[in-house]
Amino acid sequence: MASESDSSSQPPTEVGDVKTSTSTVSDQTNSHAVDSSSVESTPIVSSSDEAPNFPKPTMPEQNNSQAGYTGKWAIARIASGFGLHLAQKTPVGNENASGVSPSSPSTVLHSVGKGLVDTSMGAVKAVQVRARHMVSQNKRRYQEGGFDLDLTYITDNIIAMGFPAGDLSSGIFGYFEGFYRNHMEEVIKFFETHHKDRYKVYNLCSERLYDASLFAGKVACFPFNDHNCPPINLIPSFCQSAYSWLKSDILNVVVVHCKAGKARTGLMICSLLLFLKFFPTAHECIDYYNQRRCVDGKGLILPSQIRYVKYFERILADFNGESPPGRRCMLRGFRLHECPYWVRPSITISDHNGVLFTTKRHPKTKNLMPEDFWIRAPTKGIVVFALPGERGLTELTGDFKIQFHDRQGDFYCWLNTTMMENRVILNGSDFDDFDKRRLPVPGFKVEIVMIDYDGTVPEKYKANEKSNLSSADCSPSYKDSTNSSRNKASSDQENDDVFSDSDDEDKPVSAKRSSSNTISGPVTAPPPPQQSGKIDADVTTLRKNIQQLSLNSKQQSTSDNKQFEKPKSIPNLDSGDIKAIAADASVFSFGDDEEDEDF
Repeated sequence: MASESDSSSQPPTEVGDVKTSTSTVSDQTNSHAVDSSSVESTPIVSSSDEAPNFPKPTMPEQNNSQAGYTGKWAIARIASGFGLHLAQKTPVGNENASGVSPSSPSTVLHSVGKGLVDTSMGAVKAVQVRARHMVSQNKRRYQEGGFDLDLTYITDNIIAMGFPAGDLSSGIFGYFEGFYRNHMEEVIKFFETHHKDRYKVYNLCSERLYDASLFAGKVACFPFNDHNCPPINLIPSFCQSAYSWLKSDILNVVVVHCKAGKARTGLMICSLLLFLKFFPTAHECIDYYNQRRCVDGKGLILPSQIRYVKYFERILADFNGESPPGRRCMLRGFRLHECPYWVRPSITISDHNGVLFTTKRHPKTKNLMPEDFWIRAPTKGIVVFALPGERGLTELTGDFKIQFHDRQGDFYCWLNTTMMENRVILNGSDFDDFDKRRLPVPGFKVEIVMIDYDGTVPEKYKANEKSNLSSADCSPSYKDSTNSSRNKASSDQENDDVFSDSDDEDKPVSAKRSSSNTISGPVTAPPPPQQSGKIDADVTTLRKNIQQLSLNSKQQSTSDNKQFEKPKSIPNLDSGDIKAIAADASVFSFGDDEEDEDF
């Protein structure tokens, strides 16, 4: 048994010894000992013939397969950098047993397709992040805890952020805005993570809304238009609502947003800081907000919106934080100080309900170029706009907007009649978008003239209306109603001081008018000097040219024995003509003319 175990334990790899013994047997054929040894070695020789059946040749094949696996794994590690996942090769026996090869074309295509999809999604995500950072511009972003939002903590309980887009409830544009603005799902996740059941959202957008149920119904809307100011009574209402929510629990937060989350949001948050007495002045609140919201300190920068924060500061001081009543006024006209010749804008007056007045639609100015209805007085260096013969441009109460349309760029401002005086002078820097004009206008100023108005017609306007009615009864009827209305306006112009603000200022005017009436009196009166009559005729003719009187109007007085033909269109007036028009008693005066003017 020991010999069998030794023979069985003999390694099968000793084939060289067997071949040596067979060669020795073939050389010693005559020896008996050798014959017996050759007989004993015969089974060994026969076993050497069956050597291919031993696992000896399979050893190099296993080594080659391991090398193949190593190369395959190296390729898999390289491909994993591109998002590809290659399956490891299983043994041949397993492949045959399963009947499915991992290296089949379908498996490889599936792996490549999945890698391409993963790579594309990563590229889209990178582009989206880049776009969001570009849209947020100079605003600070919240980048903690896996969040990347256009959101800033102004205080521990007051948050400013951009519009939460990406939901169909905000419309098709709001849905696509989710690509480059705060996405609704991410915003909800943030507040549910950090301020669950402790937040209330205030939406200031008039152009974007969303389903309030997305924030569990804790949404309040105080809408007003972008790049504009809110109604003055909207600011105290917002502050009262936010204060009520904050005082109900010390952990509560208010979240304020518009579309970009900067200007309109800044106006309301600065007002809230004033209301909560974080700072004593509007200037300090604006500076604090700008530094917290923007990296460059330029958050709330529109002059009109800054003006309304200061208005609210006065409301807190003078009206105890309550909405002030609107003061009723009549807008008389405008003066442009230090205005170059290339600035001749058209005008639009509006409020939150719509347009109140525009030179593009008014009967007296709609057919005129802006260069024609702006009258320049060279001795004063100002340009004046008014409507002679009328009480004013339009009635104003509370908030109103003045917008100037000019070739070099529009500019505008929001004002409130209760919070301003009857006469206000604004610099160019007090207007929104004035710094965006293509040509700068240094030293430019706008004087706004108003008067208190109670809706009644002054006595002088009543007298003018009666005289106009009596003259209309005696005069022949005209086919063109527009011409008749222009004649009426011309008559009103002769008897009205457009910018006079007091009765005392009308005295010199009436004296001049009485002298002119004496000149154009009945024939029995003593005739005036020839030179004076000539000047009076020139002034009358130029006045009629400006008002586009019809060709059928009454003839001039025969004292001068001259007739002037009326042009069919208004000519471009030169400086001499403007001086002659300005010589008429206070037609374009504000009641503060110099008495010693010499034209």
